[in-house]
Amino acid sequence: MRWASIGGGAGLGYLFVHLLPELTSGGDTISQAVGMHNFVPSALTESLLFLIVLLGVLIPYALGVISTQNPTSTHWIGIIRLALFSLVSYLYAYSLPSLLTTGISYGLLYTAAISAHVLLADRVLDQNHKQAFRRRFRWFGSSALVLGTIHAAIFHPISDLTLAVATAFIGGGLLISVFREELPNPSQSRLAWFFLGLITMVTLLLVATARHTNA
Repeated sequence: MRWASIGGGAGLGYLFVHLLPELTSGGDTISQAVGMHNFVPSALTESLLFLIVLLGVLIPYALGVISTQNPTSTHWIGIIRLALFSLVSYLYAYSLPSLLTTGISYGLLYTAAISAHVLLADRVLDQNHKQAFRRRFRWFGSSALVLGTIHAAIFHPISDLTLAVATAFIGGGLLISVFREELPNPSQSRLAWFFLGLITMVTLLLVATARHTNA
């Protein structure tokens, strides 16, 4: 619970101090880079990126509602949650090399934020699908990391648009994980550890941003 609280704070700081501002300011850059500005206004590109974030929020939320209201759906809900868990692991491994080109510090902080998502998702899957998760599910997540790494090694560099879509979807998943699993659950949250993760992540992001701007 302490690690999950640290991860929740770190993930929240990463979302609001780095990821969401990047998506807001990056719509025009992406439009210019991939030639979308000839067909789609930059403002619409930004909105579409936030639509991807919204999908990353809505899918886990809908699964949680369905599993709560329909206990008989637990098996197939668990399979979908496993697929999402593996997808996040795959997208992380696939997109990390491109993020490292913008700065090692951003790559490390991105890794910390993804770790927050994995910790919180790990807690949810372990609570709702204990036997299957401990015996099989974790291996699928690890395999997805290996697959994403291999894919990145073979098909890099990826486009700015692909990178933005991947990080936007991951950001949506992290957002719902933090708000659903950490913030509204005071019985499991450890406030001091949560603020430790939050303050540490925000501080490191501000330092990295200042250095990147000066460079």
